Amino acid sequence: MSELRSYYGRSGAVSLSGSLSGSTGPVPSSLPSSGSAISVSNFRSKNRILRKKGSTQTITSGSSWSPAQSGCVQYNVYVVGGGGSGGGHSTDSGREKVASGGGAGGTAFRRYSVQDHGVTSASISIGAGGAGVSYPASSGYAISGRNGGSTTFNPNGSGLTILAYGGSRGFAGRQTAAIGNASTNTDTGSWGTCSRSYGGTSVGGQSNYTGGYGPGLSKGSDQSGATGGGAPNLGSGGKNGPEVSQSGYAAGSRSAAPTKPSEWGSNVSNTFQGGFAVQHSSGSAGGAGNGYLGAGGGGSASESGSGNSGNGGSGAIFVTYYEINT
Repeated sequence: MSELRSYYGRSGAVSLSGSLSGSTGPVPSSLPSSGSAISVSNFRSKNRILRKKGSTQTITSGSSWSPAQSGCVQYNVYVVGGGGSGGGHSTDSGREKVASGGGAGGTAFRRYSVQDHGVTSASISIGAGGAGVSYPASSGYAISGRNGGSTTFNPNGSGLTILAYGGSRGFAGRQTAAIGNASTNTDTGSWGTCSRSYGGTSVGGQSNYTGGYGPGLSKGSDQSGATGGGAPNLGSGGKNGPEVSQSGYAAGSRSAAPTKPSEWGSNVSNTFQGGFAVQHSSGSAGGAGNGYLGAGGGGSASESGSGNSGNGGSGAIFVTYYEINT
């Protein structure tokens, strides 16, 4: 018990008012049976030593961070990169028309201890979402989307920096992943083929996750199609953008919503879904959907018509605060 008091910078008696039945007392009142193993992590996971304080904080702008709650001993931090924007494509009659959605940003998670790491502030940067691209009515105009930006959390003290890279750009017909940002270049002769985007990766976290992506397409026989933007992986898997493909005009669905960390509770309402795709087999498809936080924008594909792809969602930082459970 004295080691627990020293670790958390407290003095005096440690309460033994808890129980093994799931109460919120910091320490159980009874000991485990002979031969049973137990560790501090048993208490931490059951909220007996630490408890959440205040609301999970969402940060989408700024260059510095200081704690929004006082008296905390631990900060759980997630950083999410910006989403990429989708590609755009317009062709003449008799040609395939396709576009892929942008990739979601990566996610990095790290737990910072005030006692162990001396973290009381941080320099931060928020990755911008990739801006969507527009295209004119044309007999063969292809333009790629733009990559999302990186998000970083660089704390003072001895805590490691965590960084989440942005998701990649989507593409149009006759474009592979070798084509750069907002480029009208093409590098393959297949009108109905476009590369997929790529979800961003991350580094420095205790857990590092790769975002979902906008799938690539391969169409023939004057077909059309487009895919939506990917959604970030927040610890339970990212979501890829769905395809929309049919005769005439159609708007697709947003990506499925990723599962959010349980510790956020209802404090974070954003769904993190990717933008929807639009396509038209014989006219203007118009505008695709924008991605939500960290998610990719949708692709847009037309026949002899104009349109624009969806913007990627901005990156963000999420901080959950913990104090001693007294």
